[in-house]
Amino acid sequence: MKRILVATDGSAGADRAVAYAARTAKDYGAELLIVNVIGGYGLPDKLFLAFTQAQQTWLKDLLTSLSGGILTRAREQARSFGVATIELESRTGDVAQAVIEIGQEKAVDLIVVGKRGTGALTQLLLGSVSQKLVSLAPLPVTVIP
Repeated sequence: MKRILVATDGSAGADRAVAYAARTAKDYGAELLIVNVIGGYGLPDKLFLAFTQAQQTWLKDLLTSLSGGILTRAREQARSFGVATIELESRTGDVAQAVIEIGQEKAVDLIVVGKRGTGALTQLLLGSVSQKLVSLAPLPVTVIP
């Protein structure tokens, strides 16, 4: 195993996925690619298009800044496990599709993602992103509870 991709949104579940991916990367001497996709924030396209150009720019800048913070925090977490090579990437779009595309472009050997859900019923189910990745990715996917 040479390169592992872990997707993070900064949540507790994603932090567990980063920890798992970092430990695995350390064990295999693999590179770690930490990805955050700006998408899935619940803003319908129609609503976003209703914003003025200045509002759209401000929102994009805000989301880019938040993504950078999430990635920086995840990198520090991964470093604490002793991972030698860490790469960060932020993209926009459909989260699962972007993760798959990045995985293919960067020739990763494994995608690691956290499971979503906090309620009694949702804990039994995979989140929409993890479910899509398991169903659609042409690469191995590990879902961390």
